[in-house]
Amino acid sequence: MIIKRLKTKNYRSLEDLDIEFNPYYNALSGKNNSGKSNVIRALLTFLTYDYRTFRNYDSMGMHFEGDYPYWKKKDKEKDDILIEIDIELDDNFDEGLFKFIKDLIFKNEEQINSSKEILKIIATQNPEQKETKIKLIFGGHEITDEYKRDEFLNRLKSSQSILFHNSTENEPFFFTRNRRDSLISYIGKEDTTEITKRKESLENEVKKSLKKHQTEFGTLLGRLQDKYDVSLGISGLDLERENVEISLKEKGIEVTLDDWGSGTKNRTLILLNLMNAKRVQNSESVNERLTPVVVIEEPESFLHPSAQAEFGRILQDIAMEFKIQIIVATHSPYLLSHKSPSANILLDRNLNSNKKGSEIVDTNGEKWYEPFALSLGISGDDFGPLKSTIFSGSSDIILVEGETDKEYFELLKDPKHGASKLKFNGEIFAYGGAGNLKNNILLRFIKERFKRFVVTVDLDKFNDVKSSFNTLGLKENQEFIVIGKNETGKKCIEGLIPHKHLSKAYSDHVELVQKAMENSSDGKNARSELKSKVLESFKNDGQNELGNFTDFYKVTKTLNRIFKT
Repeated sequence: MIIKRLKTKNYRSLEDLDIEFNPYYNALSGKNNSGKSNVIRALLTFLTYDYRTFRNYDSMGMHFEGDYPYWKKKDKEKDDILIEIDIELDDNFDEGLFKFIKDLIFKNEEQINSSKEILKIIATQNPEQKETKIKLIFGGHEITDEYKRDEFLNRLKSSQSILFHNSTENEPFFFTRNRRDSLISYIGKEDTTEITKRKESLENEVKKSLKKHQTEFGTLLGRLQDKYDVSLGISGLDLERENVEISLKEKGIEVTLDDWGSGTKNRTLILLNLMNAKRVQNSESVNERLTPVVVIEEPESFLHPSAQAEFGRILQDIAMEFKIQIIVATHSPYLLSHKSPSANILLDRNLNSNKKGSEIVDTNGEKWYEPFALSLGISGDDFGPLKSTIFSGSSDIILVEGETDKEYFELLKDPKHGASKLKFNGEIFAYGGAGNLKNNILLRFIKERFKRFVVTVDLDKFNDVKSSFNTLGLKENQEFIVIGKNETGKKCIEGLIPHKHLSKAYSDHVELVQKAMENSSDGKNARSELKSKVLESFKNDGQNELGNFTDFYKVTKTLNRIFKT
C-alpha cells in the first residue's frame, strides 16, 4: 500500500494542511513543533493499533478531546475536525486487503475491475461532541454498511499495514505481536524444534538457521546485492530473549553500520522493520500479503553525520528496490533526497501570527535546498555548495578551489603517471572560491560528513582562511594542503605549471591578463576565464610530457599518503 495524500483541518497544529506523498521515499522535515509528529499521528490513528499514543482512542475512530487547535478553542462556533487519508491498494502487492474488500465487502454489490484502487478514509468530528463520523470509499464506491465498514477498518488496523519506529525511544512498537527483533521470530518452526532437541549444539544450529535467513535477506535485496552485503548474527544463545543483529555495509566501503557508534540498536531495528516489510509483502499466506508503509521518526538519532548520510542512501535504495514506501520525520539534511527533491516535505509554523497552523513550505525549483537549509539552521548560501557533497556516494573527498583545479587533479589520475599518479577513488569537489572556506559551519559540515577529508587552498588565499583552519584544528598536509610556489604570480595551482607553458598561455591572451589585474567583478571574471585558458593551453601543449608534472607530483605524493588504504 502507498499513502498518496493526507488532508487535515483543525487537527492539533494541522489547521489546514494538504500533503501529497511520493510512492517510495519521503523525508518530512522542519523545526521542532512544525507539525511533523502530528502528521505521523494523523496517519497512524487509522492504520495501526500499535502506536501507544492512541491507546485511549476507541477502536473505530478518535476522541478529539484536546486535539482542537488551542488558538481556536475560544471561538463560539467551532469547525469540524477533519482527517482524510488516500491510500493506493494494489491487487498484486496488497492482495490480502484487496481481496477482502473486493470479494467480501463488495460481493454482489459493486464490480471492482481495476488492479489498483484508491481507499479514501474520511473522519470528521465536531470538537464539542464525542462521536466520530467515518467514511470509507474504495474505488469511488462508499462502504455504506456500518458493520462492513467497521470490519474492514478493524482488518486494516490489525494488519501490518504500518511498521512504525520511533528512534528517540529506540523500542519496536509491536504490542499485539512478538517483538520483531527477537531471534525466535526469525528462525522457522522446524529449526526451533530441532534446536530445542539439541541443546548441546544450540549455537551451531542457530548460526545455521541465521545463515539460511541471511541468504533470504540477500535475495530480498534484489539488485542491491551488487551494492550491499547483509549478515545476521547473535550475541547470545537464549532463543526467547536474544535479538537478531543485522549488519549492512556498502561494498567497497570499509566502514560498516556496526562501526558507526552508539546508534547500532536503532539502525538494527529500522533495518529489521524494512526486512519485515519485504517479508510481509512476499508472504505465502494470501490473507497476510500486503506491502506495509514504514514510518520512522528521527532515523538520524545517535548517528555521526557521515553515518547519517550513508544510512540515508541505504534507506532510499531499499525503498526503491523493495517498492516499499518509507516516510521519515527528520531534522537532518543528510536524510533529504537529492535524486527526487519532490520527496522532501518541509513544514513550518509562525507562532507569532494569527494563523498558527503548520504550513508546507514551497521548495520547488533548482534551489529547493535553500528553505531546508534555513529551517535546519544552515543558511541557504552555505548549503548551496554542499548540495553535491551531502549525497555523495564516497567516503573520501578532496576539496579544490575551482573547476579548473579539479581538472588538473583528474589529469593526475591517468595511469601514464605511473607511481606518481593520484591514487584516489573518492570525490574531487570544487568549493567555488576561498570565501566559502571562511565559514566554519560549511567546512565543519563537510569535514564531519566524510571519513577522510582534505581541502586544498592556493597560497595567495591561505591567509584569508588560516583562522578558519585553526578554529577547526585542521593540520597541514593531513587535512589541508597549500598549493603554489612562493613566487610572484605563482601562488596558485597554475604556479605548478612549467614557466614556458605558463608564459605561452599568458602571451596568447594578453588582454585577459591585463583585465585580470583589475579589482572589479570584470577582473574576477577575467581571472576565471584566464585560468581556463591556461588549462586549455597546458592540455594542448604540455600534458603529454610527464616532466611538466614534476611540481604536481609533490602534491600527489602527499595526497596518496593521506588516502593510503
